[in-house]
Amino acid sequence: MRELTFDLVYEAKADPLADVFIDYPSLAADAIASCIRRDRLWRIERFVGPRAALDRVERHRLDPDAPREEMTDTECRAVRDHEVLERSPTTLVVYTFVKRLHRCDSVLAQAARRLDLGFVFQSRRREHRHHWRLLLRSATNVDVFHREASAHLGDGIRLDVGRLGPVDRWDDDSLATVSMPPEQRETLRAGVDHGYYETPRGVTVSELADALDLPSSTVSYRLRQAEAHLAKGYLSRFRVDADERTLDLDGTTG
Repeated sequence: MRELTFDLVYEAKADPLADVFIDYPSLAADAIASCIRRDRLWRIERFVGPRAALDRVERHRLDPDAPREEMTDTECRAVRDHEVLERSPTTLVVYTFVKRLHRCDSVLAQAARRLDLGFVFQSRRREHRHHWRLLLRSATNVDVFHREASAHLGDGIRLDVGRLGPVDRWDDDSLATVSMPPEQRETLRAGVDHGYYETPRGVTVSELADALDLPSSTVSYRLRQAEAHLAKGYLSRFRVDADERTLDLDGTTG
């Protein structure tokens, strides 16, 4: 497989949803999407950030009277159905099903129109930048896709090309393999998104607590508990592997 990466870079006031990310620098979103036909796709987005930012995101996604995300210079007449899968003070997960993509010129619509079916989108957005990664069965028509996607972008939006090359990793969500309470998972995700686990740290516990509007002691406790869940869950997988390797042919452990 091949991968194509690129960024959509937004100026202020170019798009109502992008403005939420610009107004709230701590807001982050991850998404995965794929087409099931040339004119239909599904997408799951996870937004992590302050409650006020999530309220605005939810309004733009679900309120039919609110301005919709529009990345093109032409009206998108595709039909979008949204459903909230999870909502908490710091997390919003939205499932979207889009049909009639042929009536739209968005990046996703151009991909459905130009590229081999079977591709997968992964994306991440923060502030003014929306990073995209496409996993492709082949590089056929990538140049056409890039040209058409760029040509239909709205004012104040530009496409910065990244790379086209072989896939060298799968950006899976390792947190999904370990069970933990939602409040711990949300705090851990916020720590990752805000750079708490970078070297050097992007934020302190106190700064992360301010972003989450929680006491520092609560954030510190939840992080410790979440880290314990991760460590135990990770090592338990190796313990299972070790047990399986010591099985004798008769099914007993050696």
